[in-house]
Amino acid sequence: MISKEQFLTDLKELLNATEDIEMDTDLLEIDGWDSYSAVAFLAMIHEKYNIDAQPFVVAEAIFVEDLYNIVKT
Repeated sequence: MISKEQFLTDLKELLNATEDIEMDTDLLEIDGWDSYSAVAFLAMIHEKYNIDAQPFVVAEAIFVEDLYNIVKT
């Protein structure tokens, strides 16, 4: 299972985020989060964690924790 710390590090790297990102961060508050990032997120979790997720599940995510729940299941 991927640790929360590793997940947050990977997500921050993916988004080139300079701000703090925590599990309770609203995705809409992250400057780098958009539809392209959602697709890049799907590619990242496939490559790094060998997880295939449906795009609609990522689109329904509101908080960073929702994305983490996708990879921990």
